[in-house]
Amino acid sequence: MQTPHQDKLDASKNPYVLMPILLLMWGSLAAVSKLLLERLDSYQVMFYMYALGAVIFLAILIRKVRLKEALKSWKVSDYGLLFACGLFTFLYDFFYLKSLELIPAVEASMLNYLFPIFIVLFAVPIHNEKLTWAKLVSVGMGFLGTALLTTKGDLANLNFTNAKGDVLAILAAVSWGIFTNLVKKNKKDMVVSTFLITAVALVLSTAAMLVYSRWILPGQADFLGVLWLSLSNIVLGFFLYFRALAYSPASLIASFTFFTPFVTLLFIVLLLGERLTWVDGLAAVLILFSVPMQKIGSVLAARRPPGTIKHDV
Repeated sequence: MQTPHQDKLDASKNPYVLMPILLLMWGSLAAVSKLLLERLDSYQVMFYMYALGAVIFLAILIRKVRLKEALKSWKVSDYGLLFACGLFTFLYDFFYLKSLELIPAVEASMLNYLFPIFIVLFAVPIHNEKLTWAKLVSVGMGFLGTALLTTKGDLANLNFTNAKGDVLAILAAVSWGIFTNLVKKNKKDMVVSTFLITAVALVLSTAAMLVYSRWILPGQADFLGVLWLSLSNIVLGFFLYFRALAYSPASLIASFTFFTPFVTLLFIVLLLGERLTWVDGLAAVLILFSVPMQKIGSVLAARRPPGTIKHDV
C-alpha cells in the first residue's frame, strides 16, 4: 500500500504535474481560437469542438458507465439543471469566440477572466452566500481593471477599442459565472452529466451553425486545432481537474488557477505576436488580484474575535 507521500510522487496523482499540464491547455484557448478564426467562423469552431467532445464522452460513457443504473434516481429537475448548464457553456463559447472576431486576443482573454467576479456575484442568489466587504472590494477591482482594459487607460473619454467585442467578452464571463454556480448544484454521475451538458451545447451549436453559417469540412490544420480545443477544454481538462482535486486540497488547486491568465498571455504573445502595454498589465493585475482579495477577507473574518459584528451587505 502506498503512503500519501508516495501518492504525491505518482505523476498521475501529483497536482504539481497535473495542474501545469491543465494550465497549458486552458491557456492555449484564446491563441488557438484566434488562429482558427482566420479560416473558420465561430459557429463552425463551436460545432466541431462540441461534436468531437460529445463523441469522445459517448465512447467513455458506453465503456465505463452502466447507464440504466446511473439514471435510475434522476428526476426531471436534474435534466433541467444540466440543460441549463449546457446552455450557459454554449453561451460562454459563443460570446467568447464572437469577441475574438472583433477584438485582440489579449483584450478578450483579460475581459474573460472577469468570470471569478461573476461567480461570486451569482453565488449570492443561487447559493445564498453573503456579500461581504471583501467581495465588494474584489468586484470593484475587477471592474476597474475592465474599465482600464476596454478604454486603454482613457477613462475620461471612455474611448472603447470595440464596444461590441468588449461587451461580448464580458457576457462570456457572465455566462461562465452562471454556469459554474449551476454546476455546483449537480450531484449526479460526472461522466453522464458532462456528456449531457456537451450534448446540449452540441445541439445548440449545430442549430446556430445551420442558421447563421454553413457546414464545411475543415482542413487538416484546422481539424487538429478544434480537436485540441475539444480535448483541452472539454475532455482532458475535466479529467485533469477532477483528478487533481481527488488527491489534493481544493485550496491548492484553486491557487494554481490564478496562473491561467499569465499562461494565456504567454500563448498570445508567442503564437499571435500581439504586444502588451503597461495598461494591459495594470488591468490584468487588478482583475487577477481581485479574487485573492476575497481570501484575505475570509482570513480576517476567521480571526475576528467572537461576538464582533460582521459587516455583511
